Amino acid sequence: MGTVSGRIGGAIGGYDINATVENGVISGRIGGMIFGDDIDLKYSMKEGFINGRLGGAIIGKSVEGKISPDFLSVRIGGMIDGNDLELETRNNSVYGRCGGPVIGFEVEIDILENQVTGRLGGDVIGMDVAGYVTDVEPIVAGALFAMTYYIYKVNHQDGGSHGSSANN
Repeated sequence: MGTVSGRIGGAIGGYDINATVENGVISGRIGGMIFGDDIDLKYSMKEGFINGRLGGAIIGKSVEGKISPDFLSVRIGGMIDGNDLELETRNNSVYGRCGGPVIGFEVEIDILENQVTGRLGGDVIGMDVAGYVTDVEPIVAGALFAMTYYIYKVNHQDGGSHGSSANN
């Protein structure tokens, strides 16, 4: 069984990620126990798909797209209220972008000896990544950290009026 755990942002104003990855199933939690979202994803590197849900059945975001060891291309949310996440791996790093060229954020994550570091967003507006990965492909780990930041941003847009405003 593989694991992905860590935090985006600091002790105040960030989000936790805790997930298990086993037999093509990713499950866990983004955020805290009260204010946060469940992770329920299925994927296959061989068949090249990833799909599922972040959050609950009613309030949440669908995830659907393609995955391989070298790239990920998914849509998080619907056609109107969602964003595309495009990632690629280079050695032990995951790079890419979520959203469009103007509204969105950059993904730069390094994985070295099971430790995850990096940055989501820009130098000024963004959050640091600190975490751990065990027996999980870098593209999957990078996607989970990027999805965590995406959910954080959705839940805190407009002062939190579209989701939880608690700091988890």
